[in-house]
Amino acid sequence: MALLAALSCARPAWAQVAVTYFPFQSVLGISSNPERRLWGGVTAQTNTFITNVSLELQGMANLKRGDWVNYYAGLGVNANPVPALNDLPLVNGYTFTAGARIKPLSQYRNVQVVFELTPYTNAHFDGGYLRTMLGLAYNFRRRE
Repeated sequence: MALLAALSCARPAWAQVAVTYFPFQSVLGISSNPERRLWGGVTAQTNTFITNVSLELQGMANLKRGDWVNYYAGLGVNANPVPALNDLPLVNGYTFTAGARIKPLSQYRNVQVVFELTPYTNAHFDGGYLRTMLGLAYNFRRRE
């Protein structure tokens, strides 16, 4: 539902962004054009209290781009801005992301299935976990 709401508000003629939703993790993401060599994005946890919403800022590089799939990797920082207002640390931890954006529909390359393997470590580098995320994306590209 969140992905459909985001899609209905977008203006494909002007935008050059992608919207991604990972339903199993309740994560919504917005990124710059993932078809470019270098791109960035922000993801936010949904279905939680506003004070618990974590944001991840990520910088990505496409390692291999193709008609059917793009493979990428990048680094990110996980932050929680609301507790930072109460003198708590802003940065929660760091991520390394390796992923694939699969374009399964030949006539609709903007519709993508996204799979990411994203190890996370806390800010002190003394704990972490391995995340896997599966979601859907739509890439709003300028009309040519």
